Amino acid sequence: MSYALMFMRRQPGQTWDEALEAADDYHDFGAGPDAAVWQRVVGRARFLLGEVALRMTDDCGTLHHERTGLRLLLFADSAELTVPDDDTALLRTMFLLGQVVEEETGLEGFDPRQAKPIREAAANLDLGAASFESVARILSE
Repeated sequence: MSYALMFMRRQPGQTWDEALEAADDYHDFGAGPDAAVWQRVVGRARFLLGEVALRMTDDCGTLHHERTGLRLLLFADSAELTVPDDDTALLRTMFLLGQVVEEETGLEGFDPRQAKPIREAAANLDLGAASFESVARILSE
């Protein structure tokens, strides 16, 4: 079963439920990501994942890691990060990349399955023990 993380900008005082409802009502994502932000995300994703396929349009930047199926869609004010299954090692990698997206874009990440911000949801995966070296080992197996 696939797993997804969402990223958006919340208004001051806006709850996650309100932000998600507003996102459901907003179908036009508008412009794609800032070029400098996109390059930083891509650079850090390559460090974490290795080779990735990229596509950039006026509306969206897409990053795809073929071997794992991980996919990032990055817009100017939102993003979505998905993986095709619930494999723990893959979820750890997804949450690490999600932290990169938060740090580089200023967007806030949310895990709809756990109904928590991604940093809280990641704690359930024991990401504190994960390191880039162990993730790289997992991805190379």
